[in-house]
Amino acid sequence: MVVGNLQYHLQCLEKKNLIRASNDGDYVRYFVKDRSLSETERKIMSFLRRSGCRHILLQLLNNPDLNNKELSQAVGLSPSTVSWNLNKLVEAGIIEKEKNGRISKFTIIDPPAIAELLVCYKESFLDTLVDGFIEMWEFKNSK
Repeated sequence: MVVGNLQYHLQCLEKKNLIRASNDGDYVRYFVKDRSLSETERKIMSFLRRSGCRHILLQLLNNPDLNNKELSQAVGLSPSTVSWNLNKLVEAGIIEKEKNGRISKFTIIDPPAIAELLVCYKESFLDTLVDGFIEMWEFKNSK
């Protein structure tokens, strides 16, 4: 679809109060009005929509307290890209940074909230890493 057509239709849906737009600084995100996401959930979703941040968050869900180098190796992104994403996640209050000397370790502040959003919106991510995480999460929580 051409961007102009898409923008027109999104504006029509927004005027009819069917969707709500949210600007996170880098992107405009659209949310269905009948599913009431909290402000925190909308913020988390905006990061989960970025594959780099999503893969970092998936790694931290499975392995808390990883450092930049470990995350970089795990997600296959350069250390500078991972660092940039980590700083954005820290600024947003989604993860926390614990500095010990020259090494900083990162932990998700509310892992169940992120896991719930991943499970709830799994079809929209089209990501095999999300599918693998959800299978493991559901198996772990069924016991």
